[in-house]
Amino acid sequence: WISHPIDLENWSASDAGAFWGGNKDHQELACENWERRAQLPVFRARLSPGALSGASDEGGEGEEDEIASALLVASGLGSFRASVDGRALSSSGPLDPPLTDFAQRVMYRGFDVTKFLTGEGRGKEHVVGISMGSGWWDHRPIGGSFIRLFYFPHGAVTCVVQLYVTYKRSGRTKVLLATGDESSGWQVAKGHLRESSLFSGEYVDLRAMAEFDGWDTDRGWDEDAHSDSTGGSDHAWVSPRVYESDTTLDSWRKTLEMKSNARHTNGKHKIVPDHKLSPVGKLVPHEIPPVMPVERIQPDEVRSLGNGRWMLDFGKGVSGMVRFDDGLPSPIVPEEYPRGHSVSTLGPDEAFVTVVYGDSLEIHRGDINIAVVAGMGLHDGGPMHKAKKAGDAENKGGPCYPKDHVEAGSLLQRDVYILPRADVARDGGGGGVRPRGSFADARQSRFTTHAFRFAEVCCTAHPPSGASALAYRTAFEEWGDFGSSNARVNGGYELVRNAMSSNMLGVQSDCPHREKIQYGGDIIADSPSALHLYDMSAFYRKVVRDWADQQWDNGAYAGTSHWLALNDYAGIGTGSGETVWASAPVVTTARHMQHYGDRRLLEESFDNHGRWFDFLRTHFDVGLKAKGYDDELRGYTKEGSGLGDWLTFRGRDTWLTHQGFFMATARAVAYIAARLGKDDGETMPALALAAGVRDKISRLYLRDDGSFLPPEAQASQLSPGPEMSLYSRIVPGEERCDVLRGYFRRKGHTWPGSDENRFVREMSGATRDEMIESGEVTKRGGLWSMGWSQWHGFNEGIF
Repeated sequence: WISHPIDLENWSASDAGAFWGGNKDHQELACENWERRAQLPVFRARLSPGALSGASDEGGEGEEDEIASALLVASGLGSFRASVDGRALSSSGPLDPPLTDFAQRVMYRGFDVTKFLTGEGRGKEHVVGISMGSGWWDHRPIGGSFIRLFYFPHGAVTCVVQLYVTYKRSGRTKVLLATGDESSGWQVAKGHLRESSLFSGEYVDLRAMAEFDGWDTDRGWDEDAHSDSTGGSDHAWVSPRVYESDTTLDSWRKTLEMKSNARHTNGKHKIVPDHKLSPVGKLVPHEIPPVMPVERIQPDEVRSLGNGRWMLDFGKGVSGMVRFDDGLPSPIVPEEYPRGHSVSTLGPDEAFVTVVYGDSLEIHRGDINIAVVAGMGLHDGGPMHKAKKAGDAENKGGPCYPKDHVEAGSLLQRDVYILPRADVARDGGGGGVRPRGSFADARQSRFTTHAFRFAEVCCTAHPPSGASALAYRTAFEEWGDFGSSNARVNGGYELVRNAMSSNMLGVQSDCPHREKIQYGGDIIADSPSALHLYDMSAFYRKVVRDWADQQWDNGAYAGTSHWLALNDYAGIGTGSGETVWASAPVVTTARHMQHYGDRRLLEESFDNHGRWFDFLRTHFDVGLKAKGYDDELRGYTKEGSGLGDWLTFRGRDTWLTHQGFFMATARAVAYIAARLGKDDGETMPALALAAGVRDKISRLYLRDDGSFLPPEAQASQLSPGPEMSLYSRIVPGEERCDVLRGYFRRKGHTWPGSDENRFVREMSGATRDEMIESGEVTKRGGLWSMGWSQWHGFNEGIF
């Protein structure tokens, strides 16, 4: 692995743990270090005809042996894009490699480059280029959010490359251009990306982009431009240095485990990491298809918002970016920049055009509602500050919160294209001097994705032409389909499909702008839909492996595939995530087997899932008591400590979901053991425990009248309950119809939804009287309204 010297030199030992606590000095130092290395590097190496020579004897005197194949193998942290002779080898890049625990496992890509070195390319000089983004590896250090990126491993932007050339006659294989080998002649320079952030976008220096034109081609190679010193321009080509971590994986993991309470400490051990560069994990072949553009969408509408601001509406939500095939118009300077479009950190001689992304419009002004899609949820509530006060975003974000985003009050999804004003003037044809760069050269961001339906371009005299949205996702095959005679049902299906596609960027995330990380709860809920829509066979193997890397030594799984101290309060302690969320890997393994019949994943993951099951057997009951749940649920009249039926409109029955997924884990382990042909000693205990949990739930919840509710009267308003008991087969079969009948007569709060109340108004008098008599409709003020369960029935399609 090699890096730019600047990227290796600008670290302090306190950087790794700067945001683990409240030390402002350490945070400011970490920010200063990052700002010195924020500009992204590009790497290149030249391949001479002599190096490619395939002389048939060792002395190089025999008959020339022709090249049979050439395979370029590469990876990069954060993200990389490979090219040969100026031609990109893949349209991937924003998230390549996909997110894993990079301290344990990093995926590499293989590219067939035979066509470049044979035929017309035979006997010629060739140049291999690697351009880089910061990705998840060297992101802007922002704190104070529920997405705590500082718990990820991180280090200098780095890449690793080797070229394998195999010859026809001899069958020999040469290894060429190995990074770290000085004789390979690799060079590195700081390129045209001043910053590349997964959450806040890219700053694209169009002059530098023009100056670097052809950097990865033989015509752009200049031996005299290479220097062994970085004393000149950042854009100077220098020799890279080998990446070396100053800590170990074991030390890093122990620190995380102590921080998560999965490992006890006697106080002598420091629970804050003390290193500069994280270790890089083992290289493994790419486990899933890469993240690539899968659709190009033309705008449904382009309209003016005034003052040179243009709204592009692409008609549906996607993850990706806007591509400008015809470039961008030259900018104008409005009297006042609209919210989200001012850029305060550029020089006074620099002009810029901004592209702001979002997926909904602000109801009062008709422009993008930027608070809704704020990265990491950092925003100030919008202009009216109903949710949060002004200054909330930057105060929580810390000293490295981007100063350009302060005026907007939100961590923006935004790309900025920059060019010196003098070059803008020349671009307009004045002075007879050729410009170095042009807004017409702008195309798209490369190492970030935004989630959007709408994009605002500002500020230009006329709208950009040739603009389209590129939708990215993991490039697995889409094979599920659905159609009906009902346009609204079909539209609902499309909404689900668009949401799923937008959240499949190397991990299955819950939202593709605010958070971007992999939650177990979403996979528990959505994996049946994903299995219908796509070929998830490789993807869900990766998901299970991601959690295997996370799993603590005590057997606990976290609620996310990277531990981020997120909702740990909701778990049963000792490092475990909330029971539903943390059960995702074992439940996903069982579903994967049912769908694909892949025994390999069972064999690979059985020991990990067994350790999780053993952890639950040891800690579950103790953990629930510690959270205040009585064995007989005495006094259980409101939400307990858990996530439960996440985002329900009713109070959440967290005891039921904890217990239900303890049961699900036991069932899944028993299923996996049986499919692997394990003896009864490994299968029966899991089945017995699952049956015991089911019987305990049924004993406490099944009423004489056929209802399925917690024992305390007030707790009857909690959700889930009947719906989960029916779906998960907790209720014995012969009683399910009684439970369903009781479900629709379930009392509790009414729901004054406009659609539901309109439905009630349109009923016949006789039907309404019947529903009033049965208790399905009750008075809310002066209106007859449906209960929560009826509203839930509408949304779930139960009616």
